[in-house]
Amino acid sequence: MEIEWSLAHPLHDVEDIVNMADNIFGDEVEDILTTERYIFRKNVTVASTVQIFDRSKEFLAVARDVSPEIGIRTKRLDKDTDGIEEIPVGIKNKLLGFCWFDRYGYTTYSNEEISNAKFHHVDLALPAKTRVKLINAMIDQHILWAYQNGIPVVCSTSIRSDHSGFMRIHEKRGFKVSGSYAWIRTKEGLNGIKGIEIANN
Repeated sequence: MEIEWSLAHPLHDVEDIVNMADNIFGDEVEDILTTERYIFRKNVTVASTVQIFDRSKEFLAVARDVSPEIGIRTKRLDKDTDGIEEIPVGIKNKLLGFCWFDRYGYTTYSNEEISNAKFHHVDLALPAKTRVKLINAMIDQHILWAYQNGIPVVCSTSIRSDHSGFMRIHEKRGFKVSGSYAWIRTKEGLNGIKGIEIANN
């Protein structure tokens, strides 16, 4: 599997994002909120369009499998004939996950800005190791985006009933975890990103 990250594009990624969120995580809010696909589609479209022109407001990125072996392979139909059959293998550019972060979050007891993670979504059919790799890449992107935009604190939350694994990943990265909340000072979070050197200023 070859994973490629890119900023979500309003023409190419919206429908896959909507489908993944709906198919995998729609049950988490059932009986509490009435969800509407068209509202989510509108919000994803707006966020992905705005970030084309202004990348400081929100961050919405997708991870896709761009492995070269995904595509079509051929199979001989009959050993006595020259006929072949084209067989699709995998899904080309399959969406593996997406992450979405915003800013301008504040508590009632501090004036320090917080960047909140709206989504860390991964395809739950993926192997556990791949899911962890994707979540760690999302955390890296969150910290780097917040740092680039001068946001001093990043926060991740989960509405999933089983969020222990997700929070454990954050804890290993140095986040302070309280229930389904994980947060860290952005500059401290940089220490958990391999190959990053930030000048002290």
